[in-house]
Amino acid sequence: MSRYKTENGTMTNFFGEYECKLDDKGRLKLPSAILNQLSQDQSRDFVANRGFERCLYLFPKDVWTVKLNEVQGLNEYLPEVRQFKRYFYRGATEFTPDKADRILLPKILLDYAGIEKTLIITAVGEYLEVWNAEAYRELINTEPEDISALAQKIAHLRTKGSNE
Repeated sequence: MSRYKTENGTMTNFFGEYECKLDDKGRLKLPSAILNQLSQDQSRDFVANRGFERCLYLFPKDVWTVKLNEVQGLNEYLPEVRQFKRYFYRGATEFTPDKADRILLPKILLDYAGIEKTLIITAVGEYLEVWNAEAYRELINTEPEDISALAQKIAHLRTKGSNE
């Protein structure tokens, strides 16, 4: 299990890819493989929100808190920052899985991502992305041919604390 330290303690560095289905009531059962990656002292609370490329982001609550602090530190005198903040906060929903590890994602978020029944949850380090299964397969099929060249191009783009 991979973890890293932040100001708020230890957080999970998620890995894996999971195909899931919404039940008849629209609930998503979080795979046990994901929940098992949370540390014992880490909350099981999550925040869902719109992500980039028409997917949903699923943040553990402690990661969401760190992201909020990063966004709050941006210069609000810039119109682009105000626009980003509106986008970032809009639709954010906090929840705790029930005893059966299910969550109910708001319909407005499911509609944004085009999720009806089958979805893919993929790990992106400190958070998860939730995709319409068909859109995710299209994304995977259009991956760059030369991942090595892409890695070289972005290697210098580190965020604060990413190498600690």
